Amino acid sequence: MLFDNRHPRYLPHVKNPEVLHMGLSPLAGGPWIETDKDLPRYHRHKLQQRERLADRVYHASPASGDAQRELATILQRHLLEEQGDVYHAEDRDLCCSFAGIRVPFETDEPLWHASLLVADDLVIMQEVGGEYRLTAASLCSPSHWRLEEKFEQPLRAIHDPIPGFHQALTPRIDRFFDHLRPEHPVVRYNWALQAHEALNQRPESEPDITPESPLHYRTERQSLVRLPRTRAIAFTIRVYLHPLESLAEVEGALPALFRAIDATPPPLYAYKGFDKLAPALARYR
Repeated sequence: MLFDNRHPRYLPHVKNPEVLHMGLSPLAGGPWIETDKDLPRYHRHKLQQRERLADRVYHASPASGDAQRELATILQRHLLEEQGDVYHAEDRDLCCSFAGIRVPFETDEPLWHASLLVADDLVIMQEVGGEYRLTAASLCSPSHWRLEEKFEQPLRAIHDPIPGFHQALTPRIDRFFDHLRPEHPVVRYNWALQAHEALNQRPESEPDITPESPLHYRTERQSLVRLPRTRAIAFTIRVYLHPLESLAEVEGALPALFRAIDATPPPLYAYKGFDKLAPALARYR
């Protein structure tokens, strides 16, 4: 069964209006990967971004090979066993017929090919010298960051640009990473606003914003899974984009959004780009 993505499925600001929060909850039987009718769009997007940006959207250290293969194997098994109505094996490929996807099981870029099966971006963090570092990623829909700047960096450096992040969350995240167990995957959600509907929000691609710019509500559904054999941590990051006016379909969602924006501390307000979006936001109030 395919999810219907025509309407906003997640509105994390309603429950957690703070921009900075961990917001972790157990996956607890819910779907690890959400497959919906937009999958063909995300698949084409990934191919286009790889052709355009090469190792700026897919990069992996040699030391990440085992973790890549483990994640690819677990993901392939999950799709066949849990979403067999959508995915099937054919010869030595895994296929999704409705999306026109056919990906080999065995490849010299296991993380990249695994990412082509799903709408999610995939990131691997491994413990190196007592710190978790980003060692491999297929990242075609980043939110205002560049993979080449974060590659092989520890968690603290990855989050450095976010005002107040270290004081509020870094110690808790370090403890969480140390204690995450394979049998207890978790999920969390981020929200943001953006002008226009580009999935790839690298900083240099930001469009000019005018009072007439169409705004979109962006949600990231992130799952965190400990890989049992290599002990790496795998992130899946699924981006959902909806026109901001679609929040009016959900009672209280737009007023809650503006309360959350107005309550955001000034450094975070600027970091999230709310100041630049203000002229366009005015017409939604």
